[in-house]
Amino acid sequence: MPEDDIALWRRIRRRFYWLLTVMMLHLADRVPVAAGRRFCAGLARFALRVRPKDRHVAEANLARAFPELDEQERRCLLEESTEALGLNLFDTLAAGRLLENGGSVVEEPGPLPGSPKVGDILADLAAKGRGVFILTGHLGCWELLGGWLAGELRARGLEGLGVVTGTVRNPPVDRLLQDRRRGLGMNVLPRESGAGPLIRYLRSGGIVAVLQDQNTLARNLDVPFFGEPAPTPAGLARLALRYRIPVLPVAIARDRHDNRHLVIHRPPLVFKEAGGSDEDVESFLALCNNQLEYFIRRNPAEWVWFHKRWKT
Repeated sequence: MPEDDIALWRRIRRRFYWLLTVMMLHLADRVPVAAGRRFCAGLARFALRVRPKDRHVAEANLARAFPELDEQERRCLLEESTEALGLNLFDTLAAGRLLENGGSVVEEPGPLPGSPKVGDILADLAAKGRGVFILTGHLGCWELLGGWLAGELRARGLEGLGVVTGTVRNPPVDRLLQDRRRGLGMNVLPRESGAGPLIRYLRSGGIVAVLQDQNTLARNLDVPFFGEPAPTPAGLARLALRYRIPVLPVAIARDRHDNRHLVIHRPPLVFKEAGGSDEDVESFLALCNNQLEYFIRRNPAEWVWFHKRWKT
């Protein structure tokens, strides 16, 4: 919708959020990291107090996912999750600075000496010429993960990381955020542009990260997530099965001991034969949700519990 057709109060609100985003990005590049993290953690705790609807959504989600925990344990987990959300907000804003300094993101050691690195696994999968999907979710500082992966790919002579993103309903803020991603080496593939740009990118041998853990407006199928049916976007599964595109599950988690971020991954999912039936898609989506659930159960405080993930 053209800017002139939008009500004045909406234009003012859009301008305010754009200025706020600019200011926060400016400060994140300059304030001491520890102070910035403390401020954003405090901001997240304050937001939880003044937004009871979000608290109720998170409490309901935690009760679904962890029925074995009592109310006090889930309350503590919610407080930890709120704190982590604030810390990861600052690290998202300061991602370029953290990556330039080095040491902020490290890869978890493999189970055996000489275990392959994530970048090497992706390079080997990309060499097959079908492209690669990275399966990940809104866990930990996922924007920092995107920038780190883009750097790992460039270091191996590969094109930067493609990322499937939604569009913020505030064009100036959306442009600012997408430019920020491009500055970190990510190639933005807007979800609203459809499958065409994504398929062309994959056919060129590109590697694309997909956040697969939210209920979106895309075509969904209800498949188990923490034991209950959850609307799950089906696009990744249909493309992976049809074109035999390998999928590597990857996530990032904060190391509580030293405030660094650990990159963790699971074995790649590969296909010997093409598929595409509804049964194949549903089975593969259930497998994807299982991989994401593994990451979340390993580090539950860093998933975004405030999203309406399940049907209610």
